[in-house]
Amino acid sequence: MKIILMRHGKPALKSCPAMASSAMARWIADYDRSEIGTDTPTSEAIAAVRDIGLTATSTAPRALTSLAALGIAPTIRDSVFCEAALPVVSVPILRLSPFTWAFVFRLLWLCGLAKESESYAQAKGRAHQAADQLVALAGRTPGSVLLLGHGFMNRLIARQLQRGGWAATGNSGSGYWSVAVYEKAG
Repeated sequence: MKIILMRHGKPALKSCPAMASSAMARWIADYDRSEIGTDTPTSEAIAAVRDIGLTATSTAPRALTSLAALGIAPTIRDSVFCEAALPVVSVPILRLSPFTWAFVFRLLWLCGLAKESESYAQAKGRAHQAADQLVALAGRTPGSVLLLGHGFMNRLIARQLQRGGWAATGNSGSGYWSVAVYEKAG
């Protein structure tokens, strides 16, 4: 049995200059609504989906359009696979790029600051549910199961799969279209 965790393609967002942290709520909302635009799958991503039996994806447009770019329809579309939300923290005066702010907010989130968003503990619980769904799908198909998901949530799901006895047999990093493969004798 094989489960493949793939990160979505690059979102089609306008490049943004440095901004105040207060502008990040809008930027995050725009990111969450973004599709991948003209971004195309890497050759590694295309090769990884050759023997796919069943496919799961989050409900985020960037994941759905990434799956469409691969020419695959989702078997399951579920918000359990969505990225863990970022808390937006007010930091006066400081102006950073949106991706730097996202990094700072993710670090704060990992340290326990969730504000109104899902906590780290809640995200880990959701990752456990997501891994259970993927394992159930793997039991229903002779082919591989693909999750077209998100960077941080894919890492949390991977930890749950490994705790369940799934071995990592391939990992191309954490960039857009990255692929991580988990296998279990079955």
